[in-house]
Amino acid sequence: MKAVRVNDGVVTIENVPEPDGQGVTVDISSVGICGSDLHLIDAGMMSVTPGHEIAGITKDGREVAIEPMLSCGVCSYCLDGEEPYCKDSLPNTFGIGIDGGMAERIIVPERFLIPLDPRIRVEDAFLVEPLAVAVRSFGRVGVNEGDRVCVIGAGTIGLCCVAVARYMGGIVELESRHSHQLEAGSRIGAIESTDQPAQVVIEAAGTSSALSQAIEKCEKGGIVGIPSTYWAPVEIPALTMGMKEVSLVPSITYGHTTGQRDFDLAMSVLAEFPELGRAIITNRFPLDGATEAFETARDRSMGVIKVAIDVQS
Repeated sequence: MKAVRVNDGVVTIENVPEPDGQGVTVDISSVGICGSDLHLIDAGMMSVTPGHEIAGITKDGREVAIEPMLSCGVCSYCLDGEEPYCKDSLPNTFGIGIDGGMAERIIVPERFLIPLDPRIRVEDAFLVEPLAVAVRSFGRVGVNEGDRVCVIGAGTIGLCCVAVARYMGGIVELESRHSHQLEAGSRIGAIESTDQPAQVVIEAAGTSSALSQAIEKCEKGGIVGIPSTYWAPVEIPALTMGMKEVSLVPSITYGHTTGQRDFDLAMSVLAEFPELGRAIITNRFPLDGATEAFETARDRSMGVIKVAIDVQS
């Protein structure tokens, strides 16, 4: 079968053996290119088939999203719903530690298959994964009906945070340097930023400047949620953070943060905001076009937000 591989930082399409092992065979429909894929490639750390934002169809016709982090399910962390802390999670994550979804097929343990809400197109369903990242962030910081929320950064994670906050009843401002991202945010209910401090600020850009901006934007006693991954050290305005007693709350991946499976809540959010796929997914390529797809994902000058690879096209 065909699959994406990375050799010396170069994305190629290769013929690879069929997947084997225990689980359910899933024919991949669509997979998203994540910013972390690009970072791992640039760092020389991508040694597997990429792709952790995955959706497809099982051999018996079920349309599913795939939770890519294969936690053990039996350790104390998993039993408490804190699957990111499980020692098996990261090395057994599709597209990170094991071959991922940028292939014609993969085999997935049954419990990591998430049936699609019938309102969701399978071509858009890989967005359930970044939505689950946003769900965990809000699960850790807490959002109530009517809370003022400001999201800083309007890439995929930032826009998913807008959708989740709106689903939870927040009034959501969005800040970004890019007009096309702000336009995408407005399509899912974000409003223009104001000078008013916010009770919850989400730093979704992953930069020192965005983190500083988030702390400045946060009201006294407020919370900055950080679903971003920092690939280099960051600086913060520590005096401002201390004087305002702003809490910084990072998050990583997903589990059962809100008392239910984060992927289940993410599925509900995507079903509630069907416009999300049209707002976020700006470019689609077939599997044979993966090299161009990755090149496009690196180019932020042409209105790109999320690049998808449609494997079955």
